[in-house]
Amino acid sequence: MTKILKNKVIIISDFINPTIPELMSMHGARLVVNFDSKYSEDISYQNEFTNKIKSLGGEVYITKENISDFNCAKNIIDFAIDKFGSIDVVFCTKDFKQTKTLEAIKESDWDSVYSENLKSTFNIVRHAAPLLRKQKFGRIITLSSSSGLIGASAMSSYAATKSGIVGFTKVIAKDLGKYGVTSNTICYDDQNESKAISVKNKLKTNENIASFATYLASDYSAPVNGQVFQIEDGKISHFSLPRRNKTFLSSSVSQTFDIDEIDSNIESVLMNKNKKLPRYKNLSGKVAVVTGASGGIGKEIAKLLADEGASIVVADIGSSLDGSSQNSEPALKIVEEINELGGNAVASLNTVTNMIGAKNIIDDAISNFGKLDILVAAAGILRDRMIFNMSEQEWDDVLSVHLKGTFSVVKASLSHFIKQRFGRIITFSSVSGLYGYGGQSNYGAAKEGISGFTKSLSKELYKYGITANIISPGAKTRMTESVPNTTLSMRKGDFKIPADILSNHPSQVPPMIAWLASDASSNVTGKIFHCVGNRISLMKNPTEYRSISKKTKWFPEEIAGIFPETIGMDLINPAPISE
Repeated sequence: MTKILKNKVIIISDFINPTIPELMSMHGARLVVNFDSKYSEDISYQNEFTNKIKSLGGEVYITKENISDFNCAKNIIDFAIDKFGSIDVVFCTKDFKQTKTLEAIKESDWDSVYSENLKSTFNIVRHAAPLLRKQKFGRIITLSSSSGLIGASAMSSYAATKSGIVGFTKVIAKDLGKYGVTSNTICYDDQNESKAISVKNKLKTNENIASFATYLASDYSAPVNGQVFQIEDGKISHFSLPRRNKTFLSSSVSQTFDIDEIDSNIESVLMNKNKKLPRYKNLSGKVAVVTGASGGIGKEIAKLLADEGASIVVADIGSSLDGSSQNSEPALKIVEEINELGGNAVASLNTVTNMIGAKNIIDDAISNFGKLDILVAAAGILRDRMIFNMSEQEWDDVLSVHLKGTFSVVKASLSHFIKQRFGRIITFSSVSGLYGYGGQSNYGAAKEGISGFTKSLSKELYKYGITANIISPGAKTRMTESVPNTTLSMRKGDFKIPADILSNHPSQVPPMIAWLASDASSNVTGKIFHCVGNRISLMKNPTEYRSISKKTKWFPEEIAGIFPETIGMDLINPAPISE
C-alpha cells in the first residue's frame, strides 16, 4: 500500500464512524480525533478505537471538545499543535440530523442544529485557517448531504445548515486557495436513508467517503479546490455549481420589467411550460410583510407591492450596514411615503434575529390588517472579512440576521398561511452563496443556507397552497457599494461589456417578486431566480456533472490515478496558488 498521507497531521472534528480514521491511519496519517457526539462518554469504546488504530501502525490522540463552542474548537487545534507541531488537514465531519416539520421545530431546535453543524464547521476552520495559510499548505474537507443541495421535506433546519456548509466552503476555497490550501465538500445521499437500502450498500458508501476524503487530503488533490462531490454506494460524482440556466431580457425601453411581461413569458421562456397559471391581476386585498424594507432592494419591494395594491408591514429596525447601530427613521419614512401615495403601510420596528421579534412583526400584520398573505425576507447586513481574520462576532451577527432571521419570520408566519391554505414565501440568497465570493464566508454560508432552507420549505408546504421561492438579487445598493474595489476587481471575468446595455438599479428587482407574490405563481415553488437589472435568470440546481463508479469499494490510490482523466478533467481552481 502506498502511504499517500505519510506524516500528515489530520484533525477529524467529530467521530462518526471508524472507517475514516482507520483508512487514513493506514495511509500514514497522524490523527487527532474529536469525540463530540457518538461514543463521547464511552471510554471503553474510545480505548478500543485507539488500540485498533495503533494495531494498524497509526498514531492517534483523542479529544472530547464541544466544537459548537468557539473556544473549545480552538482547544483541538492547540492540542494537535502541541502533540505534532503542525496540522495539515481538517475534516469537518459533524452531522447532527433532526427530522421535524417546520410546524414542529422550536427555536431551540433550530439553534441546536445550526450550532452543531454550521457553526462548528466555522469554529474549526477559523482556528485552523491562519496556520494553514502561514505554512502555505493545507486541506479542508467539509461534510454535507443531498438534503443541503436540493432540500428535503421535514428537514428544513438540517438542510439549511448543510447547504450553508457548501456555501461556506466555496468562499473559503477562494480565501485560502492562493496560499496552497484547498477546500472541498463531500456530500452523501441522505435522501436514500428512508428507503430500503442494504446495510452492505451503506457500508460501501461509508468506505468510499473514507477513500475519497483520503484522496482529497493527499498531495494528489492539489488542483482540486472549491468543488462539491457526492458519494453514493460505489459512485463518486462531481456536482456542478448553480448556474444561470436560462435568462430572459426585458423588452422595455426603461430596462425595467413590466409585471405583465413577466407573467406572459416566465413559464414559456424560463420553464419550458405553456401558460397554465392564472393571469396576473394585482395584489389588491393582499397583506405583505417585507423585512429589511427601510433601504435598498427591500424598500423598493415594499413600494412596488404597495403600488400593486397590497397592504405593507415595513419591518426594519433600521440597522447600520454592519448591524452595529439602529435608527427607526428610515422605516417610518418609507411608511409615510407609501401612505402619501395612497397605499396602506405600517412600520414594525422589531428584530428578526429571534422568535419574539419575528412574532411581533407578524402580529403587527394581523392586528393592523387582519391577515397575512406574503412574506418577503430581505433583511441583511454585511461584515466582510477573510476567514483567517474573521471574528466570532462578525460570523454570529451575519448568520443571526440572514439565516436565523429568515427562519424566524417564516416560522412565525406559518400558522397563518396553513390556516388560510395560502401563502407566498420569498427569501433572499446571493451569488456569494451560490458561487462563493472571497471575504464573505459568513455571508456566503448564510445565503446558501437560506437556499437549502427554502427548497425544503417548498417540498414541505406546497400541499397547503404555500409556495417558497428564492431571489438572488443583483443591484447597486448600500451593501454592494461597501465592497472594496480590489475585491470587485477579483470577481470580474475577462469579458468587456458595452456601456448602457445592462442595468442594476434596486427598483428593477421587485417586479419578479410581485409576480411570485401573486396568485399567478401558484405552481412555481422551490426555484432560484437571479434578478439583476433588465434580466431574470432561472438558476439550475447543483447536478451531477461527471462520475466514476465501481462495484467494489474504491481505494484512494485508484481515485488518485483515475481522477485527472475523468471527473477532474477541465476542473477549474477558483483560486490557484499565487507564485
